[in-house]
Amino acid sequence: MSLLQTENLSYIYGEGTPFRVTALDNVNIEIEKGELVAVIGHTGSGKSTLMQQFNGLLKPTSGKVLLDGEDIHSSKTKTLETRFRVGLCFQYPEYQLFENTVYDDIAFGPKNMGLSKAEVDKRVRTAAKYVGIPEHAFETHPFDLSGGEKRRVAIAGVISMEPEILILDEPTSGLDPRGREQILSLIKNYREQTGKTVIIVSHSMDDVAKIATKVIVMNNAKVEMRGTVDNVFEKSDRLCEIGLSVPQITEVFVKLHAMGYPVSEKIYTTEQGFAEIKKLLKGGEALA
Repeated sequence: MSLLQTENLSYIYGEGTPFRVTALDNVNIEIEKGELVAVIGHTGSGKSTLMQQFNGLLKPTSGKVLLDGEDIHSSKTKTLETRFRVGLCFQYPEYQLFENTVYDDIAFGPKNMGLSKAEVDKRVRTAAKYVGIPEHAFETHPFDLSGGEKRRVAIAGVISMEPEILILDEPTSGLDPRGREQILSLIKNYREQTGKTVIIVSHSMDDVAKIATKVIVMNNAKVEMRGTVDNVFEKSDRLCEIGLSVPQITEVFVKLHAMGYPVSEKIYTTEQGFAEIKKLLKGGEALA
């Protein structure tokens, strides 16, 4: 049985009004425990709406969201429980920081769970360690941090609630290259160290290629395709048709292959590209 599943899930904004918009249309997906799933799609494809369905912030117009096989809207208690079990970190979460210290911002969620002071403290320190926030920064005002540091504090605030599933909506959006790499590394390390399920929404194919174990492509409120990074990115023509792309490094190797060089077209990260070029040069081929 899948950890998280949707059954014929549909959601309509503005039902019964002239502004009616179908955001999700008969979506059926399954997410297994321990996966790192990337959800990609053009603006308005339904990605963010789907994330808010996963943790019960939005209720389906029709269909179901199942967590461990149970409908998350079967009761108010079940819905509230789901919001603790499925942690959602919105895009630009640093805009939601409001406490006077880093410590208090990270502690906000655990405190609202009614945990003891000792347990709250333990969770704050554990979450801060996952995202690389040193303890000497605990008394710092969040607004005195850099953009990347604020983002990490906001993510720590969700991690501190110890959700079974961590959802991150565009976690690297607006960050400089160094900040992007830090966030991607912490996401990957968090999943590897905890075994927790992680779902990210991203428009960056390069980010997806680096860390995802499965990819779900949304298009016009429906699931367009799903599978491993290889399964999805090898359909580059279709991705382009629906307004997406493949990683830049993939485009380079597709062109090299078309020029007659014996290289794989299934290159999705710079590390893979480097290894492929080394192999090519070792074989005596020249790229000039």
